[in-house]
Amino acid sequence: MERMSIGASGELKSRLMSLVEQLREGDLDDREGSYRRFMEGLDPFEVEEAEEQLEKEGLSQRDMMLLCDAHVRYMEDITEDEEALLEMPGHPIHTLMEEHVMILVSVKKARDSVLRILNGEGDLVDRERLIGLESFFKEAQKHFQREENVLFPYMERHGITGPPARMWAEHDVLRRKEKEIARLVERMVEGDEDPVERLACSLSQLLSLLNTHFYKENHVLFPQAINVLDALEWNEVRRQFDDVGCCSFMPHHAQVGFRTMVPTEPTVTHDGEVVLPTGRLTAEEVEMLLNALPLEITYVGEDDTVRYFSKPADRIFVRTEAVIGRKVQNCHPAKSLHLVQRIVEDFKSGARDQAEFWIDMEGKKVHIRFWPLRDRKGNYRGVVEVVQNVTGIMDLKGEKRLLDES
Repeated sequence: MERMSIGASGELKSRLMSLVEQLREGDLDDREGSYRRFMEGLDPFEVEEAEEQLEKEGLSQRDMMLLCDAHVRYMEDITEDEEALLEMPGHPIHTLMEEHVMILVSVKKARDSVLRILNGEGDLVDRERLIGLESFFKEAQKHFQREENVLFPYMERHGITGPPARMWAEHDVLRRKEKEIARLVERMVEGDEDPVERLACSLSQLLSLLNTHFYKENHVLFPQAINVLDALEWNEVRRQFDDVGCCSFMPHHAQVGFRTMVPTEPTVTHDGEVVLPTGRLTAEEVEMLLNALPLEITYVGEDDTVRYFSKPADRIFVRTEAVIGRKVQNCHPAKSLHLVQRIVEDFKSGARDQAEFWIDMEGKKVHIRFWPLRDRKGNYRGVVEVVQNVTGIMDLKGEKRLLDES
């Protein structure tokens, strides 16, 4: 699915500037009426984008606060009508719609708290509720991640690409607004009173965006998904939802009436493809994938013999095919043999679930890690060793975003 972004037309920005001029001249009631007339028939996500662009283009702080004040008053009496849940408890859509309600209720409580603080009526509970917003937003990400990484791909398999792309673009806007709110709360905690009014505006905007977004999902996206996915696919969606995890703020994670299917064991097709729960690969693709990683991977079987090693472009340790079938104890110098033996014995007994070392070697910082391999029944099946040159990683500073070309 090609990622979509939400834009704001020049016409919308011009209309927004005309609204600002009306807000400058009217009293509070006039401002609220002007804003309500302006918002009729508009998508709050496009209005949010237009406001963001105007602020970057130099819209004054005073004018931004006029818009904020009008938005707060516009949203003050808007509440979410409880939607009729589309599926039975335990169904992925039922869970998503339950989370919609919980997210809206929590953000509305936060919006009400900041309004009380703004009016001088707030208490410690209101303050603590705002301080907890950042962790709440982080936990709520599981809701959006399950949609983006599970539901949307299944819908795309049935040719439905537009609505998921639009919803993901709106998720990005919501995340940006949540980060803005977290920064304002941080400033408030540090004793700065200036951001409180802006915080009230941002929470009202977020509530408006969430209301709009969840309505689209409940009335367009989810019915489409229900219409095209079959029972086996919903079983898979539910299982993968559980892999991502449910939001901890939910009072319960309904499991009644919906049983998930356990993934099948890996198999090999007649064409030589290895079919795994997360995909299918030919032997050539497996080799290309493992050798492309900037890691030296060695697999030692449950009988302590070397079974496999990868061949990345830049290798640190010398390994040849002659070691295949050799006892791992014979692949290490005598001075470290006792350490290797202890690691293997601890892995077999379950006393240890990882081991790691790092050494300096020819100007490189080399990180060496070991993990035990266990099958689905928990039986010990060997050890994987991963060697990595982390010199460059240790020198990283700042950030490099995905689309940075520099």
